[in-house]
Amino acid sequence: QINRRNTMRNPFPKIGKVIKYDFKHSSRRLLPLYAALLVLGLLTGLFAEPVKNDVSLNENHYEWHMSSSDENFSREMTFGLLFMAFMALSITTIVMTVTSISRRFSQSMLEDEAYLNLSLPVTMGEHLWGKFIMAFGWMFCCCIITSLSGLLCFIRMDLPSIFHQISESIPEFEDTLAFYGMSFGRIIGLAIMLSIAFAFFIITLIFVVNAISHLFKKSKSLVKFLTVVILFWINGWLFKLVPNFDSREFDVAQQ
Repeated sequence: QINRRNTMRNPFPKIGKVIKYDFKHSSRRLLPLYAALLVLGLLTGLFAEPVKNDVSLNENHYEWHMSSSDENFSREMTFGLLFMAFMALSITTIVMTVTSISRRFSQSMLEDEAYLNLSLPVTMGEHLWGKFIMAFGWMFCCCIITSLSGLLCFIRMDLPSIFHQISESIPEFEDTLAFYGMSFGRIIGLAIMLSIAFAFFIITLIFVVNAISHLFKKSKSLVKFLTVVILFWINGWLFKLVPNFDSREFDVAQQ
């Protein structure tokens, strides 16, 4: 009993320290990038042309009418350039987040830092759980910051009127979902569940690809590419084993 008590310990403090050090290392690169994306989204929204108060609904499509577009050509050009820069920075932010997760895993578990990290009184499971939780946190922050900065691009639109029009169309959308035995709440829950599952898949894929490529001394980039292709092929093959799934006759609404 004494030996069993000595071997059992609370893993959460160690996992918390792994998360702390990974956050301090990754935040130096990612936090300024997130801040720049928010600022650029706000600037893009401030240079947008004001939108009229009326939001017309024509043939089930929303149409936002820009005011005095011919008189403010320079302003519209600035808005267009800022919006293109915002889109480029958004893609860069997503890529940098995934790259940072991959690079941090390689440095701390497979490269020079591994000699120090793996000598600490922290188990392999605690290392992996800490890095997995931190990676999921960064992906969650990336989605929130990207979505929020996207909303800032439309800060000068008449958002209350737009949301009012959307809320009026919700009952019709719920009737369509009810026809397929679904509900608005179930759709939201399913979207959240699939988003979390996709994040878990991406993080696990990053860890596995880096671990496999580390076994090869040469052509690591080629090995990473081939590993991703093979794993996606296996994933697609396994997906076909899901009951009642037929890719040839796939009804999006019912499935």
